[in-house]
Amino acid sequence: MKALQTAVQTESLSSSQGVLQKMFAVWFDAFVYNQIWEDPRVDIQALKLDENSRVLTISSGGCNALNYLLENPESVTAVDLNRHHIYLLNLKLAALKHLPDHESFFSFFGTGRGPNTSSDYLRYIAPHLDSDTLGFWETNTLLGGMAYGPRIGFFREAGLYDHSRNGYFLRFFHWLSHRLGCNPEEILKAKTMDEQVVIYSKQIDPFFDSALIKFVGKLPVTMFGLGIPPQQYNELKQDLEQGRTVIDIYRDRVRRLACDFTIDDNYFAWQAFARKYDTENRRAIPDYLKEENFETLRDRADRLQTKVGSATDEIVNSPDGTYNRFVFLDAQDWMNAPTMTELWSAVAEKAESGSRIIFRTAGAASPLETNLPEELRKRFVYEKELSENLFKQDRASIYGGFHLYIFRQ
Repeated sequence: MKALQTAVQTESLSSSQGVLQKMFAVWFDAFVYNQIWEDPRVDIQALKLDENSRVLTISSGGCNALNYLLENPESVTAVDLNRHHIYLLNLKLAALKHLPDHESFFSFFGTGRGPNTSSDYLRYIAPHLDSDTLGFWETNTLLGGMAYGPRIGFFREAGLYDHSRNGYFLRFFHWLSHRLGCNPEEILKAKTMDEQVVIYSKQIDPFFDSALIKFVGKLPVTMFGLGIPPQQYNELKQDLEQGRTVIDIYRDRVRRLACDFTIDDNYFAWQAFARKYDTENRRAIPDYLKEENFETLRDRADRLQTKVGSATDEIVNSPDGTYNRFVFLDAQDWMNAPTMTELWSAVAEKAESGSRIIFRTAGAASPLETNLPEELRKRFVYEKELSENLFKQDRASIYGGFHLYIFRQ
C-alpha cells in the first residue's frame, strides 16, 4: 500500500487534488481489473518482439504478458504495484501449467466460471500457488466474503468478469443503461459494421444524453471505478475543445469502440457491452485463450515471471541490459515530472541501444515532450507518426494516445 500511495500521491493533502489522490490510492489497493484494457496487437507491432526480446511490462490483468509469450520472446517480467493483479496473473500461470487441458483453462479465464472450477482449483492449481497468492484467492474482505465467500468463488455462478472493482462498475452502468431504455449488448448481434453504427445510435448513444449520466460521469468515485486517477482525469480534460465536456470524450471513445472495429473479434467491445467474451464462436477472445495457442503457452510459461513492485525499482535493481522492451501502460499519466524523469533515467542507464518503450495516455499528447529534462529527452526517439497510426488500430479505444519511443545510446 505504501508503494502504491507514493506512486499516486503527487500533490499535498492540503490541496483538493491531493485529497482525491489519497482517496484513489485507497480505492486502487484492491482487485481492480479482471482483464487488461490495452490491445496486444498494437503492442506487438510496436515492440517488434522476437527471440531476443526481454520484456518488462506492468501487469494489470495479466492478459498481455501471456499474449507476448506467443511471439517467442526470451523472457517476460510482469510487475505491478497492485499486488492483487499479480495474484490474478499467478493464478493464470498456475492454471496454464497444471490444468489438464485447454477446456478447463478456458472455463476459468474464457467463460470465467464453470461446474468444475472449484474442484479443478483444489486439485490442480492450489498446490502450486505461493502463500500470498493462495491467501488472496482463499479469503475475501468482510463484505465480499459475506456476498461471495472466498475469492476463488468468483469462478462460480456469475463468473470472474462480473467481479473486480472495474467489473462492478460495468455491472452498475449496464443496470443503469437498462433503466434508461438502452441495451448495449444488442450490438453483439450486428453482422456488418453498418449494422454496428445503427445499433450504437439506437442502443448506446442515448445513454450519454441522460442528465443522470452527465452528473454521475463527472464524480470522483466514477473516475475511480473506471481506474482513472485524478491526475489522469486532468490529462483527459486537456483534450476538451470549447463547449465540450468529459462526457463528450466518453461518448467519442465508446462510439469508436462500438463502430470502428468489427465486433466479431473485438473482445474489448464484448466485455464493455456485455461483460463477457465470445464463448460460443470463440473469435472475440484474447489470443492467450485460443485453443490453438494453449500448448505453446504451456511450453513457454516458465519464461514469464511476476513481481509486486514498481517498474522503476525493477529497472534500477536489475543488471544492465536485463530488459530491452518496456510496456508502461498508462503509468505516465500517474506521474509528475520528477517521477517520470526517475523512470526514464533508469531506462537510459540500464537499457541497451535500440530498446523499444510503449505507453498510453488519457490525452492525445505525450507527456515526455514537456516533462523530461532536455538532455534526457534527446536520448529517446519518438516514433510519432507510427504511434498515431498504431493508436488508430487500438481496439480497446479507451485512451487518447499511444506512444512508442526508441532508446539510442
